[in-house]
Amino acid sequence: MAEVHIVGQIVGASGFQQRNLFCKWGVEVGQSWDRLEGADMGQTHVDHPEEGEMAVWAHPIDLHYACKGLSGWPKIHFQVWHQDIHGRSDICGYSFCHIPSSPGMHTLDAVTWSLEGSLLERVSAFFIGGSPRLKLEEVVHTPGDRFRLQTVSGGVIHLELGIVLKDFSKYNVRYN
Repeated sequence: MAEVHIVGQIVGASGFQQRNLFCKWGVEVGQSWDRLEGADMGQTHVDHPEEGEMAVWAHPIDLHYACKGLSGWPKIHFQVWHQDIHGRSDICGYSFCHIPSSPGMHTLDAVTWSLEGSLLERVSAFFIGGSPRLKLEEVVHTPGDRFRLQTVSGGVIHLELGIVLKDFSKYNVRYN
């Protein structure tokens, strides 16, 4: 079987109005993929950047997959959260991006979005906190009903990923 190694880091995030940010992440693959090593989900620490500065997480990612086919190529999904002064956590952005399919080092930016919510939900969030959340978090990374959501753009998650492909040429898979 062909193999894919994904080594890198979630560098951090910028452009968020909130501070005290942390990120929950996970990698989704198709049925023809098997994870051989590494954690396919995790959470960063909380960072409190200065005003206008980037939140720095430097959270490592190290995954090793074997695949029988190219369908279901890995994609990584994110939830960016913030903690308020009372230690309560609230969602402030969702995002996902496909893992690059060519070998080498890649710098990626994943733009986040959040649910806009109704007027009542926005007023409630302003006074008592608690932004609107997705009922099914799979909507973030699966095609389908995402176009029905009313969203607001958020900040950007910065990644650095190194991709190593093994034995793809053995199975007549070419890449540039």
